[in-house]
Amino acid sequence: MEHYISKGRAIYEDENHGLFSKKLAEYAISKMRTEDVNGMPKPIVARKLDDVKDVFKQYGVVIQDEFCYTAWYLFNMAVADYPKTLTTDEQRAMFVEETIGDPDGMPENVLDCFAVKMRNAGVPIFWEEFL
Repeated sequence: MEHYISKGRAIYEDENHGLFSKKLAEYAISKMRTEDVNGMPKPIVARKLDDVKDVFKQYGVVIQDEFCYTAWYLFNMAVADYPKTLTTDEQRAMFVEETIGDPDGMPENVLDCFAVKMRNAGVPIFWEEFL
């Protein structure tokens, strides 16, 4: 497996079990972009962790503590990547719940997708910074 992932990522995953840490979620969210009215990329208005937790509570979405930062990342990703499909906080919360609870998926797949997006964009991730 180490052939496919860096030594730093292997260390990160040992420490964080393939889930987002708070630092990594903050970093990932800071990189998120959407399009303005002219189709140009612009940073999203990121939702803070406590705000997202309040949304989950409002709509009855229960996220285990170990998945908290992955859920925060996913909620903001829904804002950035699905602005026409996931237009309400309730839809975004349900998307997070279904993604994390996918019976034939794993919450750790979210980190894999993020890592691939960054690699394909040519953005290095210095994994040791996020431990």
